[in-house]
Amino acid sequence: MGVKWTMPRYKQEWRNICALLPSYLEDGTNGTVVTYLDGTAEEVEYRLCWVVDDLLLHLHTGREALIKRSRTYLGRNARRVPLIASTELCLVPVKGREALLRNDGSTGYVALAHVADVIPKGKENRVYFTGGTYITVYDTTRTLWENLNLTKEMKKNMEEYLCQSTLLHSAGA
Repeated sequence: MGVKWTMPRYKQEWRNICALLPSYLEDGTNGTVVTYLDGTAEEVEYRLCWVVDDLLLHLHTGREALIKRSRTYLGRNARRVPLIASTELCLVPVKGREALLRNDGSTGYVALAHVADVIPKGKENRVYFTGGTYITVYDTTRTLWENLNLTKEMKKNMEEYLCQSTLLHSAGA
């Protein structure tokens, strides 16, 4: 008898993800914390880039393709860019932790669709989501709002493109 395979929660409930943040696991290695609308958080024993890649593959896209699209949109080779997977899943880059080591990485993502408010708390910011859940991020308030607004702009651009494509396809049929 074999081991029963189950799909990770972050794939099953991707529409309910509020944030994907890098974290240090109890053993000191890099992991990921996935926060959901219901206020629960799931600790995944894989680095954030692996979890994001796995989630995006499940949604039939890839992180590198989304990074390239964002950089093309921006017209520059920016390091932290929004990941617009679909009109439903737009991931805003945030500084999710203070890295202990240089290679650890600090960039995480919040799901634009669920962001309700941003409240500064000293040098940190709390990002509140619909339903009351919140996380702490370490971007400046200005950078956080710039990234949120950029992601909104890119999402709107994608929606307009999809609308025009639908109209062109309908007219040609």
